[in-house]
Amino acid sequence: MPTDERNRTRQRRHVDMHSRRLRQSLIESTTMHAAPSSLLLACPTGSRVASHRRAPRRARVRAAAAASSTSSSPARLEGEALEAYMARMAEDLTHLFDEQGIDRDLYESDVSFEDPLTKYDNIDGYLFNIGMLKNVFTPTYTMHAIEQTGDWELSTRWTMEMNLPEFPFVWRPKLTFTGTSVMGINPATMKVRTHFDTWDAIDTQGFFLKSRSPEGVREVFQQIFDFTKQPNLETPRYQVLRRYAAYEVREYLPFLVAETRTAAEGASRAAAGGMTGGGDGSNFNPFGTLAGYIFGQGNQTGETMQMTTPVFTSPGKMQFVLPSKYTDPSQLPPPKDGVPVKVTRVQGGVYAALRFSGIATDAAASDAEARLLDLIKRDGLTRETGAASSLAQYNDPATPPPQRRNDVLVRLEGFDRSRLDLPEGIQSLARS
Repeated sequence: MPTDERNRTRQRRHVDMHSRRLRQSLIESTTMHAAPSSLLLACPTGSRVASHRRAPRRARVRAAAAASSTSSSPARLEGEALEAYMARMAEDLTHLFDEQGIDRDLYESDVSFEDPLTKYDNIDGYLFNIGMLKNVFTPTYTMHAIEQTGDWELSTRWTMEMNLPEFPFVWRPKLTFTGTSVMGINPATMKVRTHFDTWDAIDTQGFFLKSRSPEGVREVFQQIFDFTKQPNLETPRYQVLRRYAAYEVREYLPFLVAETRTAAEGASRAAAGGMTGGGDGSNFNPFGTLAGYIFGQGNQTGETMQMTTPVFTSPGKMQFVLPSKYTDPSQLPPPKDGVPVKVTRVQGGVYAALRFSGIATDAAASDAEARLLDLIKRDGLTRETGAASSLAQYNDPATPPPQRRNDVLVRLEGFDRSRLDLPEGIQSLARS
């Protein structure tokens, strides 16, 4: 074959090859856009250029999975399959921040993760975020509930606590977040393809650059730069179930207290808790009485106990928390004759708590209580009938007022710790 003819033949083959590629591309593009949107993972806003280049390939895979799932997958995850899947997911999440870590095989390679601070469009980014949190903040994660919230959707409720490193945060702030995770499952692969986190402390959910809301960033900085100090003393153990913008819902374990009266029923809580006397002008000093008991001068055996925090005051009484090594009132020495102290058990339970700094004057404590009661009413929570509010003071009088931590607490009834409380409209947002 002459050279010119061979060249023309190669050119035609080259054109034909490119034509076939173009037609195939058009067919694939049409197929991608025609796939049911509910079975496709939307490309996240702000994805990296590399991710954008991978999108056609991922879209083709999703389109094929969607087509397959419509014919071979059930319409809903249910029955034994649902129970087994929830059990597996719940167990896996217990390893979120430990050495084992979560099972990446439970997630699509291009899983979309979003919370108020971060956004990733693949499993590697998601795992990187988890590793960063684990190595920098030593977080703890507690899952309270997991439920099915859609045909192929599970949601969890959780609490996460993080400790910032000592340097440069010499005041050692502790960050607490509560919220939910809405996870969409691919019916074809039984893997999580979307993971959308919410925080209870903010109203506008979603990645802050996408939502154009600074709430998430502001919440983090408010917690970091909370300069109130809690002494390095034992305190009653509790779990934060809800952290809202203005207050917390806490579940306390039972603990023992040494209790005495204030000078008169209805005497000043702030004066008594401020360690200055009973608040009615008498010489009786409830703080000194309790201090004498725990330091040995006021009990019959002379036993000395470790100081704890906080000091609780409510109308008519003051309480010192006793060390947790004591689990029953019978383990405590009796007070000396004439010393008005009794040891009693405070039952565990759920409390609403509002924190404030400064000197806990009567006016400040009353204002905090009124605000807390308004907040829990707004949020549909119920104060336990007949339960008096309590003022908790954590610091000695030498602590500068801006660094003092004070809590007003109200016991709640009927609070369901496992209730999801998904924010309104969050499922639609998670699927967008």
